[in-house]
Amino acid sequence: MVRFAINLKSLLFVSAFLRVILILFGEWQDAHMEVRYTDVDYLVFSDAASFMASGKSPYDRSTYRYSPLIAFLLIPNSIIHQSWGKYLFSASDLLVGFLIHKILKLRNVPEKFCINSVVIWLFNPFTFTIGTRGNCEPVICVMVLWVILSLMKG
Repeated sequence: MVRFAINLKSLLFVSAFLRVILILFGEWQDAHMEVRYTDVDYLVFSDAASFMASGKSPYDRSTYRYSPLIAFLLIPNSIIHQSWGKYLFSASDLLVGFLIHKILKLRNVPEKFCINSVVIWLFNPFTFTIGTRGNCEPVICVMVLWVILSLMKG
């Protein structure tokens, strides 16, 4: 009988691979299908980032109502690749999984429960489609968990 060791590193790797595939599929779907994969707000974020890249206010985009930090983080959309933000948001989602594990370990939770909790986050279809479609919610989750972790460490 072959046993597979499921650890945090392997979960993060497989989850990252899944997210890359979804982002690539989303680019294909956006180019070839009527229903877009990309979240409408991502286009707003990208436009606002483009304004910031040219020295203007992100609020020059008439429907931009978010923190200027989001537009700032997405400036590479105009320079590197239009999907930069999706990769950034997906990486934030992976960081959420890592922080969940870290927080639970600090609480002396058994490793099996920690891993199961990370699996529930990283492989939840609702969760992984949020970042890969270009929604910034994973960044907010990272900030909340970072504060919790900081408070736990004193």
